[in-house]
Amino acid sequence: MHTLIQLLRRNHRMVLFVLLEIIALNWIASTHAHPRGSIASIGMKMSSSWTGTLGRMMYLKELKTTNVSLLMENARLRTANINAQKTNFTDTYDVTFNQEIWESIPAEIIRYSSDFKNNILVANRGRSSGVIPGMGMLDNGKIAGLVTEVTEHESLVLPIIHLHTEWSVRLGNEGAIGRMVWSGQGTEYATLKDIPLTELILPGDPVVTTGFQGTFPSGLEVGKVEEVLVTQADKFQSVTVKLGADYKHIHYVEFLLNSSAGIVDSLITMAPE
Repeated sequence: MHTLIQLLRRNHRMVLFVLLEIIALNWIASTHAHPRGSIASIGMKMSSSWTGTLGRMMYLKELKTTNVSLLMENARLRTANINAQKTNFTDTYDVTFNQEIWESIPAEIIRYSSDFKNNILVANRGRSSGVIPGMGMLDNGKIAGLVTEVTEHESLVLPIIHLHTEWSVRLGNEGAIGRMVWSGQGTEYATLKDIPLTELILPGDPVVTTGFQGTFPSGLEVGKVEEVLVTQADKFQSVTVKLGADYKHIHYVEFLLNSSAGIVDSLITMAPE
């Protein structure tokens, strides 16, 4: 025991050094453990955030591909339904004259305006895809515009919300026919004119295409009656139509082509003047 005490006295500096080293190591461990943990936590969060972003990008890409596939399938089913309706005649003469074969071309809107008096839409399909001037455009099955110009890979479309467009529409399948124009106010409504006062019109009544312009087949939905305005002086009613096309969110569309239009055009050409 005495020898140990003497040894400690002679080496007290070394003992003090060891004790201070132990205290310092404990202090470093206690004070730097949290920062290391924070750095590890930040790294994990960054990795998780990147993985999540990558996953969302892959999901959105897959979703867009799915949307395009669904659009093409919807277009195929809609045109198949239109053609089925058009061939449902019993009279052979009517079949020869009225039978129309419609084709559809899915597309995506890449440029658009909806806040001006003369709005336009640009789609990513043109001559190379079979789009030609005069074709009608649908938004989710509702009429939305008319192709006026095409390039090899793009097409310019005038929507309903354009001051220089006019549409031939009918109230229901058997109702009166009138002209539908846009007033320049908002993107949700248009005005149906030249409806006789004798025509009974109620809010919610469907407004459909007549098929007279050759742009669309008859019976396609345009919108629904929102309000009826009676002008006694003109002896006609004006109808506010809530449009079916959603121009604030328009994206995937389809163009309609009447493959039998040439037959009708030839008949018109042959008609005596």
